[in-house]
Amino acid sequence: MSASKSPATNPPISPDPSVDGSTIRKAFLAEATANLASIPLITNTSSVLSFILKNPSDINPSTILFTRLFGGIVVGGLTSALLAGYSNTRNGIESRRVVYLMLGVGEALLIPVLVNEMLKDGRDAAITKKVAGSVIGMLLPPLLWRLYVLVVRPDLLGRYTESRIEEKPKRK
Repeated sequence: MSASKSPATNPPISPDPSVDGSTIRKAFLAEATANLASIPLITNTSSVLSFILKNPSDINPSTILFTRLFGGIVVGGLTSALLAGYSNTRNGIESRRVVYLMLGVGEALLIPVLVNEMLKDGRDAAITKKVAGSVIGMLLPPLLWRLYVLVVRPDLLGRYTESRIEEKPKRK
């Protein structure tokens, strides 16, 4: 039977100087900063939708709600995960692969949805082909970067070594 373990009992770590994850840390910080551009999806929803949607007359309480929810996921969820992975702590280093997988899967699912939107004509399309193409153009490079890091260069995610803690002699 295995004993349960608390993160508080984990030995301290030191980032591996030869594979410290500095490239990924910079990418995480840059992406987290860029995600802050999504704040208007929450605060200025109608204006953003008027700019993005092909037919701004389609804006209704439901589109406003779902746009705000999407903005909340980007700003509150994805940005927080990126900032957690930015830290050079045990949890930060260990979370980087999961964060990149999560973001990559999201991008991989959004791109076909946008391609489908580009193929629509007339009133059925919610956004213009130009908007859909632009968004695909913004999603594809990060997705390719994530695939490169996860498949070809996982060493870029960084590693750490556990510091040894000398055990105190037990009293008898």
